[in-house]
Amino acid sequence: MHVFNRLLVATDCSDRAERAEARAALLMQEHKCDDAELLTVRERGEPEILARIMNSSIESATALATENAGQALAARAELLRESYGVQLNCQVRFGRPAPEIVARADELQADLVVVGAHGGNFFSDVLLGNTADKLAHLCKAPLLVVKNEPSQAYQRILVPVDFSDDSRRAAEAALAIAPQAQITFLHALEVFFEGKMHYANVSRDIIDEYQMKAFEEAWEQLNRFISALDPGERRMQRTITFGLPGPVVRDHAKATRPDLIVLGKHGRSRLADMILGSVTRDAIDQTDSDVLVIPS
Repeated sequence: MHVFNRLLVATDCSDRAERAEARAALLMQEHKCDDAELLTVRERGEPEILARIMNSSIESATALATENAGQALAARAELLRESYGVQLNCQVRFGRPAPEIVARADELQADLVVVGAHGGNFFSDVLLGNTADKLAHLCKAPLLVVKNEPSQAYQRILVPVDFSDDSRRAAEAALAIAPQAQITFLHALEVFFEGKMHYANVSRDIIDEYQMKAFEEAWEQLNRFISALDPGERRMQRTITFGLPGPVVRDHAKATRPDLIVLGKHGRSRLADMILGSVTRDAIDQTDSDVLVIPS
């Protein structure tokens, strides 16, 4: 069962990062979390540049850069306290964003890492894309990528499932992070050998019968999967769509616009990781929803 009692919130102190900070504050309210940290990672070479400008030692420049960044963090933490009634500690680090965020999450044993979908000076890229992808692969804690301005708790959650233990963990996390939300469980059904059947000129009726049987089996499996979660009276929907996981998840998200997509990260093989990695990247880069990635 997932709990979200210890949060790490990574920020670059930009306007876009305020969305992630606000969502983290809402989650702290919802889950009665009083253990959270606001982290910013500055460019590794910043103290050296500052030392040359000031004609001072690296130590002095590092202390000054840390103090300046710390003051900016403290101001944002105070705003969150005033707006949401939550308390966050502040931490400043220097280096590459993804490794530093992962290292700090490990040190804190964070239950959830929260980052914004776009960065400014916090990232070398204009978009978070590469950093989010690295975090999704490296982070041992659940990773929440926030894109939208939050106004309330998540109301509509999409959970793609393939009936694996990884997707079960994702489903459990979805149930835990927003207890009042409606959850849609989506299964992408790949009908193997259908292409070869077409190539062999198998009749349309036989192919349709083959598809129908595969659909019925997947539907039964999906019902068993949900039942095993013991969801109680939760509002939920079930959807099975023919196709590859990446396009199915992307198209469904674009059509239904869920507040949050929750994905399980596979760890069984390099191929499985590559396939899910593409689904994760598509969800982050090509949908408008927030994305929660659950590690295997």
